[in-house]
Amino acid sequence: LNNQFLLTQGAGASSRGALLSPLSAFTGIHTFISKQQKNSHPMFFQAFHPAGSPLAHCLFLAPANSLESPALPDLLDGLTKQIGGRGAFNLVAEVEEEHPAFTALRQNGFGIFARQRMWKVTQASNSSGAGSWRPVLERDRFGIHLLRKALVPGQVQQIEMEHSDTHEGYVFRHDREIVAYAEVRRGPRGIWVLPFIHLDAEPFDKAIADLLARLRPRSNRPVYICLRSYQDWLQVALEDLNAQAGPRQVVMARRTSLAVKVEETRRSTVAARNAEPATMQLPEPQAHFSEHSVVNKR
Repeated sequence: LNNQFLLTQGAGASSRGALLSPLSAFTGIHTFISKQQKNSHPMFFQAFHPAGSPLAHCLFLAPANSLESPALPDLLDGLTKQIGGRGAFNLVAEVEEEHPAFTALRQNGFGIFARQRMWKVTQASNSSGAGSWRPVLERDRFGIHLLRKALVPGQVQQIEMEHSDTHEGYVFRHDREIVAYAEVRRGPRGIWVLPFIHLDAEPFDKAIADLLARLRPRSNRPVYICLRSYQDWLQVALEDLNAQAGPRQVVMARRTSLAVKVEETRRSTVAARNAEPATMQLPEPQAHFSEHSVVNKR
């Protein structure tokens, strides 16, 4: 249920993550097991939630017949509660629209917020890549933020909130402005790339070729480009680079927590100010006034 993890780490990484469940606070990999019912096998659901991230990612659900199990809603409810308690706002899953998992997830509170397609590249072009892309620096964060705001639909931004950590990646500048950013994740099995490329980055076919030249794809460690529907105009450039298109997928999310507006009332005090006693000459006997402490309440 997560391309980035599968394509960079391999399918075996999920099993290793389950063995390290006692260290989930450090690895971010959480494995949940359903209560075994009569004449049924337990179900396993694994999710990845890096500490401090607003997103948690579904990794896998097993066995395959769990999609039809009446215990699936309870398992997802427990998972949602646990992940939400860790600070995640949404639980995200990637699945092919024709797969039975799509129906099962949709019936259990997951909604579509984006569509995408994975493109596999095993060999880079002869482009040198010199002088176009460079690694992300701390000072690039604001420019990347502006680029994402300009390209990513609001619905997607609400789910995939920007994280405070600077991800590994590359930026492409034009007239001193960042017009392209590629978020990169590396693993022993492959390299995953999520591009954000503005039309001002044209000729974008050359820009993509330069980026792939930097990443150096190989047959045993390909580069996988995650092309979202709002960037699908890049598929022509990928076809020209002999990239292999994967099946179309939907990206789904389920809320793990809701924002609640809380009105906070604060009471503050100021240092007491003493009123000076005043004496006035009146026909009657002299009037005396006592001192009063003044307290502002807000």
